Amino acid sequence: MDMDKKNMLERVVKAARKAYMKGFAAGSGGNVSIRIQGQVYISPSGICLGDLTQEDMIMLESDPGRRRPSKEAGMHLACYRSRPDILCLFHLHSPYSIAAACRRQGNGSPATGMPAYTPGYAMRVGRIPVVPYYRPGSRELAEAVSDVICSRDSLLLANHGMVAAGKSPEAVLAAAEEIEENAHLTILLGDRGIPLDEEQTEALFRAGGTV
Repeated sequence: MDMDKKNMLERVVKAARKAYMKGFAAGSGGNVSIRIQGQVYISPSGICLGDLTQEDMIMLESDPGRRRPSKEAGMHLACYRSRPDILCLFHLHSPYSIAAACRRQGNGSPATGMPAYTPGYAMRVGRIPVVPYYRPGSRELAEAVSDVICSRDSLLLANHGMVAAGKSPEAVLAAAEEIEENAHLTILLGDRGIPLDEEQTEALFRAGGTV
C-alpha cells in the first residue's frame, strides 16, 4: 500500500474513532467512507466505529467479498457521483441530531430542519435540511441524500441521523460536531430559544469563515 493511501485511511479511521468516542454512534451504528485516487473505501457492516482500523476499510466495487460493506454503500457512492469535489463522507447516529430530525412542528408535521443558534454554526452549516425517512440501505435513501449533497455538505435524516461530507476526514468530523452541538441546543431550548433569523443565518453562511 502506498504511503498516501495508508495515510488517508489512517486519518479517516482516526476521525471515525473520535466520532464514536464523542457518542456520535452506538454499537455498530454509523458508517464512514473516503475517496482515494478515485477509489472509494468504506467501513464494513457490523463493526463498531470505535474499533475501526485501516485494514477494515473495504474498497468498493473491487473487494473480493471476504467482508460485507456497510449497507449504506449505495448512498456513499451516489454522493460521490453527485459531488466530484468531496473526498470523505460520514453517516452518524448522533443522538441530538436524531432528536432534532424527529421533532414535530407546531402544526404537527415533521421538522423541516433546525434553526441556527450560533454564528459559527451558521457560517459552517447554515439552514440544514431534513431528508424524510426511507429504509436504511434503500435506493430511495441513496437518491434522496445525493440529491441534497449535490448542493450542500450536510443534512439530517428523519429518524436516522446525519450525513456530512467534505474534503478531509478532519473537516467532516468538525462539521458533525457543529451539527450535533446545534442539535443539542435545539433540544435544550425547545420552543423557548431565540435563534438567528433566516436573513442573519444566510448572511453568515455566505460569508463562510471570513467573518
